[in-house]
Amino acid sequence: MRWPAAMILLALARAALPVPPGAVSKTAEATCEFRVIAAQHPDRRLRGADRLAGKLCAPLLLPREYQAARDVIDDNPEAYAGFFYVNARTRYIDRQLERAARGGIEQVVILGAGFDSRAYRFHGRHPKVTFFEVDLPAMVRAKAQVMSRLLGAAPSYVRYVAVDFDRQTLEGELPRAGYDETRRTLFILEGVTMYVGEAGIGATFDFMARRAPRGSRVLYDYILRRVAEGDYAGLYAASTAAAGVARLGEPFVTGWTPAEAAAFAGRHGLAVREDLDAAALTRGYLTGSNGKPDGRIPEWYRIARAEVR
Repeated sequence: MRWPAAMILLALARAALPVPPGAVSKTAEATCEFRVIAAQHPDRRLRGADRLAGKLCAPLLLPREYQAARDVIDDNPEAYAGFFYVNARTRYIDRQLERAARGGIEQVVILGAGFDSRAYRFHGRHPKVTFFEVDLPAMVRAKAQVMSRLLGAAPSYVRYVAVDFDRQTLEGELPRAGYDETRRTLFILEGVTMYVGEAGIGATFDFMARRAPRGSRVLYDYILRRVAEGDYAGLYAASTAAAGVARLGEPFVTGWTPAEAAAFAGRHGLAVREDLDAAALTRGYLTGSNGKPDGRIPEWYRIARAEVR
């Protein structure tokens, strides 16, 4: 079975689809579904750790059994480039969270949390870390209901923060949920910056710089400026992805060169410590036991790690 390429490519990033009031994000479901498939990878070196994902989201794009799903992906790898990117991105952020927790981070704030399962997967190893999952009200309600059903009750180490950006602000709602600005914090933004104007990204970075202590960390991915500006020449999967998300009402808005990304973060109180391109992500997080890449990540995606100065 072939799935529409536009729908598949939405899963290159979280929050690509405008979510109607009261609805759950389809792109949150798609990202979750890619994690379901990755968690079954036969190569332990490439296997995703999110074994909880299969209990969080219903089938949307692919068969749930690994080989059947992989047959579909390998039949049209450009259309399914999101699978490879999401797998590498998830594994990179998991590793960074583990390092941060071992290094003394006490809070993790996940913006646009969707069906993210890190709070539940990492709690056993790091029981003193408090997680804040921030998303639209309908998404937060759905997530809390699922977790209460799976765990018997909403866990005390997770704070669900519903933010209706028409009426509320991160700065108002996060402290109300128990966020402590004196504690070192890790902020995670997956698939967010490319769909938000620079003013909104800057305001979010400003909040982190003002309301988190020095040494707090930020993980976020972004796209190259060329793609945001509509220049797709020679870039793998770029034109198809951009057309797909634009048809669904959420076009790419913001992109930077690596130098611009570092300068933008610097103007808002953050210092970029690492900025990985597709090649680095492939070497570190998408190369199998046989020494070969499992697939191709679009070269116009990058992931940055920054710190509050």
